[in-house]
Amino acid sequence: MKYLSKKLLLSAALMASTALSAAADVNLTFRFNDSEREEMRAALDEFEAANPGITVDMQTIAWKDSRDQFLRESAVGQGPDVVHIAFVWTQEMAEAGAVTAIDDLVQYGAFPNGFEDHIATDLTKYEGTAYGVPWSADTWAMVYRTDVLEEAGVSDFPTTWDELLEDSKIVKEKTGKTGFAFPAANQIWFPVNYYLWSNGAEFVSADGNGGYKVGVTKEQLVDAMNYFKTYLDDGLVSQSILSIDMPHDPALMQALIDGQQGMAVMPTNTFRQLLSAWEEANPGAEVPLQSGVMMGGSEGPKTHLGGRTLVVNSNTKHPEEAWKLMQFLNSAPLFEKYYTNQFPAQKTMLSEIEYRPEESGFSTQLAENTRTWGAYADSGVGVGPLWNVTSRAFGAALSGQNSPEQAADELIAEINRMLGN
Repeated sequence: MKYLSKKLLLSAALMASTALSAAADVNLTFRFNDSEREEMRAALDEFEAANPGITVDMQTIAWKDSRDQFLRESAVGQGPDVVHIAFVWTQEMAEAGAVTAIDDLVQYGAFPNGFEDHIATDLTKYEGTAYGVPWSADTWAMVYRTDVLEEAGVSDFPTTWDELLEDSKIVKEKTGKTGFAFPAANQIWFPVNYYLWSNGAEFVSADGNGGYKVGVTKEQLVDAMNYFKTYLDDGLVSQSILSIDMPHDPALMQALIDGQQGMAVMPTNTFRQLLSAWEEANPGAEVPLQSGVMMGGSEGPKTHLGGRTLVVNSNTKHPEEAWKLMQFLNSAPLFEKYYTNQFPAQKTMLSEIEYRPEESGFSTQLAENTRTWGAYADSGVGVGPLWNVTSRAFGAALSGQNSPEQAADELIAEINRMLGN
């Protein structure tokens, strides 16, 4: 009986020990939106090996669906623990109560060079409090197949939107190839803003009285719609671009790899993917790809200071472990070994980057010709909602569903409604 009691006690102790061990195990979910899925999974495997008891499930989602999906989940107490979002979504998500304040997380550990070593920290703040950690920095720039331009007799890169259109016509006429192509569905948002900014307009601007107003006229919108529509109407690009969402869409990338297109616009990470793909297909050959600054209009070239932010879901049950994962994802080895197509959003690391010669256009654009979304976010309208209504309006105009005049009227009316004007 004594022996049996001892066995029962030992068994109970072992069960309690196992239960405690199981309770200590933490499973995190990380949602990731970019294309480097295999590389990021390998990085998470390294994190798990260094942190026994923590496992990380990686979810993937398209950028166009990411914002709305997380806001829906968070509203009902669900969603991943750590979420990969755009710089400009942070304020909106903080206002919705979807993300955790950084002040509540730094108790679990600090970054090597401090939080303020990150760039664009102002974009992470809502009512003076930071709710996200800037993760990577990027912008868009022009990309050229120098051999295609040479074949067409184009000796200099264009510097204005009008020159870009003219050179596209020359490439088509002389070679039969595509001059300039662009994603004309959801992400037409980016080149459209660059076109407007370089011509002194923006969708939302401060009104000088503490409020905000529509910062673009109907005439300026119609001009922008007609500009991009010309590429389709004149047969300079395939109608298929109307369904292309992303600059790294295979249809756009392959044309550049195969030398069937002369010019494009894309973010930094897409250009790095393009370089890698071309070199893999042409080992040892001289690279015929070069980058350049964005087109200018009546004013200089401007693109957005973009990037990615990491946030912790306000519904997480494991804030300490989620913060530990955030620190790992912000470490130098991650960018050196796994997330190599991205620039880290930390001043110390950015100062140590060695750019390839082909990337000179991106480095110049990022350093000298970027701006934030400014009033788009400050007005309370939010970049995401503006992005959605703008993409729909331009899609309707470019496809012929609406005239540019009708599409411009409807877009201005919708932005005014969003502003409460």
